[in-house]
Amino acid sequence: MIRTREYQDSRLQACGVNPALYGDQAAAGLFGQDCFKAMRAAGHQVDGLVQTEQRFRQLKPIAVGETVTQRGWIEAYEEVPRGHRLHRKFEFVRKDGTVALTADVIGLVPDREKWAAAAKKAAQSTPSDPRDGYTLSSEKSMTPEDVTLFSSDVGNLIHFEPDFAANLGYRAPLAQGLQTMVWMMGKLTEDGPPASFELAATFRRPVFWDEEASLWLHRAKTGFIDSMRALNAGGKMTAELTVSSLSYA
Repeated sequence: MIRTREYQDSRLQACGVNPALYGDQAAAGLFGQDCFKAMRAAGHQVDGLVQTEQRFRQLKPIAVGETVTQRGWIEAYEEVPRGHRLHRKFEFVRKDGTVALTADVIGLVPDREKWAAAAKKAAQSTPSDPRDGYTLSSEKSMTPEDVTLFSSDVGNLIHFEPDFAANLGYRAPLAQGLQTMVWMMGKLTEDGPPASFELAATFRRPVFWDEEASLWLHRAKTGFIDSMRALNAGGKMTAELTVSSLSYA
């Protein structure tokens, strides 16, 4: 597979990220979309899958226009309170055989009855303010146009078919968790794209395709960002990203 400039620029813009920040480097977060495309090509169920976590580990940057080979497998499939947790793992390999990037896609195949019971239990808890210790970085408006563009080559109907989303109990289609994650990862490129990193995002709540969102940052004592949180207009956390390692050299 090859990451083209046209594809990268259009998808980054749909996430609220300036493509110029990446220069000639391929944006690692967008390879998550290639994972979903590979699932569909292999005949795996994608429609209705709710992504709950995404992990990336970049060992070496991939360039825009560079040819890499993608391979993947199912790591685990297990029952959880809201349905079944499905963990798929992918590697993106250079022509010399070295692994440049790994991606873990973890999602939920929901059971509607179990989902409703778990959601009710979660609503009864009293969480702390997710903004505590974090600084507001930016705000954006999700739009149906951006959500549809970002998800158009993935094919999960939950992202662009209102009737399909309604049948699963949602008031409107959902933005991909990956779309929020790419927005977050863009903050790590503002001083230039990193050479290597390891990070993971957990998707806490659905983000509807017409919602307002804000991004909050936490910095380590070294000054580098080590955590980010995305909130909806009601101040509830929709996604959290944790940076385990980060290098610009």
